[in-house]
Amino acid sequence: MLIRTSKFKLRLLGPFSLVDPEGRRISIPSRKGTALIAMLAMSREGERARGWLQTQLWGTRGSREAQGSLRRELSDLRKRLNRQPWAPLICERDRVRLDLSVVSVDVFEPDADARARDFGQPGEFLEGLDIPGEEDFEDWLRGHRNRPPGQLGGHRPTETAKPEPPAPPAMPDPDLTWLPQRPAEGPSLAVLGFANLTGDANETYFAEGFKQELVNRLSRLRWLAVIAGDPGVSESSSVARQHAKILGTKYLLDGTLRSAADLIAIDVTLYESSRLQVIWSKRLEIARSIVGVALDECLQEVVAHLGATIDHGEQLSAHEKRPSNANVTDLLWRGRWHLNRLQHADSEAARELFAQALALDHYSSEALINVTHALAWEIWTGRQPAHRVHEMRRLAQRSIRADPGDGRGYWLAGTAETWLGHMQPALDLLLQAVELTPSLAIAHAQIGCTLNLSGKADQAERPLQLARRLSPFDVHLFFVLGELAMMSNLLKKYSDAITYADLAIVRREQYWYAHMVKIDSLVRLGEREQARSAFDELMSIRPRFSGAYIDWIPFSDRCHNREFAETVFSVSVHHTL
Repeated sequence: MLIRTSKFKLRLLGPFSLVDPEGRRISIPSRKGTALIAMLAMSREGERARGWLQTQLWGTRGSREAQGSLRRELSDLRKRLNRQPWAPLICERDRVRLDLSVVSVDVFEPDADARARDFGQPGEFLEGLDIPGEEDFEDWLRGHRNRPPGQLGGHRPTETAKPEPPAPPAMPDPDLTWLPQRPAEGPSLAVLGFANLTGDANETYFAEGFKQELVNRLSRLRWLAVIAGDPGVSESSSVARQHAKILGTKYLLDGTLRSAADLIAIDVTLYESSRLQVIWSKRLEIARSIVGVALDECLQEVVAHLGATIDHGEQLSAHEKRPSNANVTDLLWRGRWHLNRLQHADSEAARELFAQALALDHYSSEALINVTHALAWEIWTGRQPAHRVHEMRRLAQRSIRADPGDGRGYWLAGTAETWLGHMQPALDLLLQAVELTPSLAIAHAQIGCTLNLSGKADQAERPLQLARRLSPFDVHLFFVLGELAMMSNLLKKYSDAITYADLAIVRREQYWYAHMVKIDSLVRLGEREQARSAFDELMSIRPRFSGAYIDWIPFSDRCHNREFAETVFSVSVHHTL
């Protein structure tokens, strides 16, 4: 007899189990399909970027193969889960979501009795599930298995939590005399100790040194207040919670140091302070023989990923909060949420919110930077004339004066110089941007772009690949991939150009620049039928595409503009320059 319930029932404590609202067990034969559902269920709002899922579950494969594997897995899962009248699995172009309003997850149940009633006694998180060889997934899995069961989930934001049980007998207060003042308004991060688990006391200096260097680099993210924890102390979770409460920081970061043979393994974990919920983790493995070089690259990558994770979380939080009396910080984070949706209406909303923030504080460097960024997006997407770029340059210069230590101002100023055709001043400003903020992926990408435009495509790969590594899930990754496509095209590596262009188009279908590079590359390979199909695809999404688009690209050598226009429009007799 079927037992009807109002929701799907998902069990993650113990062996994986999924039951539909009519009490029928849903079989998921694929281990990666099981893992995918679990990762969605444990994520904020049940949502993950496709790129993140590909990296976690198919990180050992090439990008195109990983995309295909994810598509096949999602297709199978939709057939199994999405049966009328239910559709809990929602697949969008760039993101995948599990609708948690119709799925009950055991780790979010308010008490153990409820879990026992529905699923039996809970056990280890995803008991018996491992995917050998996929280290990113295994790191994620270890992070959840290492958490006490009571800290795996918690009440959903839309639910009313039951009162917490009485506190245990008081423990002696830890020494909190080292704690600095509470951070200023805005997102804040406390970096706690890195525990030395190598068994070698001599490695403690390395753990502390890594932490201090991480703090130094995080402090270059000018929008994030960073506080260093007690030197040399690795806090227990209870002490860490007490520190976070006193500090008032929204986020906590800690880590561990392990060693095996010639490798040093560093685990870094980011928590939301209120519940010590893990929201990001990363394992770094460094060979001792190259630790001096590799450590710098690892720190750069960690800071970039941490910044992107916190940035995204603050945007979502501000958007959902919608305060009635918004302050500068609230307005800016809400504006950034809208701007990163990359839609015309959202861009207008972002500009309005940034303008309100700047009106409240004319000297706010954050407001100036975001106002300039919004204008830059408007200029770029609208191919606007030089007087608008001059306006952007003036705003960027104001941003630099407001905070000379923020690399973002130099990035925006350098971008304006690129669009004005002043390539050497642009490169000087962009190099200063990454010197001040080494993790600023978009500045590295703009360096590659400027090198492409100035006839130095042979030097563009390093900054572009670095930007790609620093921001694998960034909303602007399509821009990086588009510039890699342009670089390959200019170097006459047309097959590579097509591959990169396709990757850019997958992430943003409307990106005419990538379509243009793809068409040109196909023509130069003699694939005119494919080029004609690619041209038709471009015109279907950009019906007004014309030679004016191509003419706007600020190549130093204007011959490139004419050659791209002639090649692209040569495949159609229905369109002219």
